[in-house]
Amino acid sequence: MYGVFLTKKRNKILLIGASGTLGSALKKNIYFKKAEVPSKNKLNILNKKDIKYYLKKEFQIIINCAAISKVKICENNQKLANKVNVFGIKNLVNEIINYEKKTKRSVLLIHLSSDAVYPYDRGNNKETSSLSPYNFYGKTKLKSERIVKKLKKFIIIRTRFFDKKKIRFKDAAIDIFSSMMEVDELVKNIIFLIKIRYNGIINVGGQKKSDYDFIKKFKKKLLKTSAKKILEKLNYKIAIDASLNISLLKKLKKRHEKTQL
Repeated sequence: MYGVFLTKKRNKILLIGASGTLGSALKKNIYFKKAEVPSKNKLNILNKKDIKYYLKKEFQIIINCAAISKVKICENNQKLANKVNVFGIKNLVNEIINYEKKTKRSVLLIHLSSDAVYPYDRGNNKETSSLSPYNFYGKTKLKSERIVKKLKKFIIIRTRFFDKKKIRFKDAAIDIFSSMMEVDELVKNIIFLIKIRYNGIINVGGQKKSDYDFIKKFKKKLLKTSAKKILEKLNYKIAIDASLNISLLKKLKKRHEKTQL
């Protein structure tokens, strides 16, 4: 299932993993002003008791941003990456399923996946395209997707994003392409998907551009480099063309606009 509309309704929201880039951006947005945002000490997805405790508060929507997202860390500490990105999600999904069975209430889980589940060089990837993760991070994200799909209600968002205020590198490749977007734009799209009560897998991104063209808008002194030079410094694989086909997202927005006329 790649997407349907569900009944519109204002929801009680739980935000997990709000200390990271996306979680922090979601927390700052006024739409999530009333969302419950527990710290990792209070809600750790590796602890089933923590999950059970918060599920009893009857949230209609859970947004999970808790993950090991740095590719280098995932490669160098695969055990930790697998523990958080896969078994943590398994805990969360299993507890939601148990909660739904006991209470007859439904929960929508919004799960952040990645363009790393697609091949490293194909580009223009659709939600229905074949999947082929090219590094360990991507493999954990694909495994977690399969777990999330056991739920009746879920939104799996395949994306790539960055924070314009935290660009630390001095150069970017002119021949590495993606559909990444600034994190505040991703937040807007997540709000949109919540409002229309989307259910399924969806690509969320911007227009295909090189890393250099994306970032130079926010860092004027950015230098140019090449994929070859970047790959020479790495001991793991990165995508050369991870661009997303976002026709489904555009279609949903167009349909929504018509209903608002």
